[in-house]
Amino acid sequence: MKRPYFIVPAPVVFFLVAGVALLLGIFWPLDMPKSMGLFYAGWALVDAGMVIMLWTVWLMLWRKTTLNPYGKPQRLLSEGPFRASRNPLYVAMLVVYTGGGMVWGSYWFMILLPALVLLLQFGVIRHEERLLLLHFGDDYAKYCEKVRRWL
Repeated sequence: MKRPYFIVPAPVVFFLVAGVALLLGIFWPLDMPKSMGLFYAGWALVDAGMVIMLWTVWLMLWRKTTLNPYGKPQRLLSEGPFRASRNPLYVAMLVVYTGGGMVWGSYWFMILLPALVLLLQFGVIRHEERLLLLHFGDDYAKYCEKVRRWL
């Protein structure tokens, strides 16, 4: 079996891509139209993403499994936000990122969104899925058949 790999932890990927978007917005502005509706919609996305993130973290702590994607998982979660996505933390991260871009008012966030998705997909999620398959075997394979990776 191929050795699991990763680029860097997901929060680091998130902040690196967001930082690049912010810097590009400062040095080469690609501003969205100024709109209070867009601003408030962005905050709504940030809030929704944070709620999903907190719900997921709470569930993982309550069920006494690791938040460290490179640690040994204690149990396979398939309840709460894990019923809709195998990666609710990363879905929430993308929602927060998108909302933050709307609040900041920069198209750079939207332009770099596919890069963030690809870095998470191939640099983080593939590694985690290999570890979960090694650890939980058929139970995880069955879970993957029922629940989509993203949404």
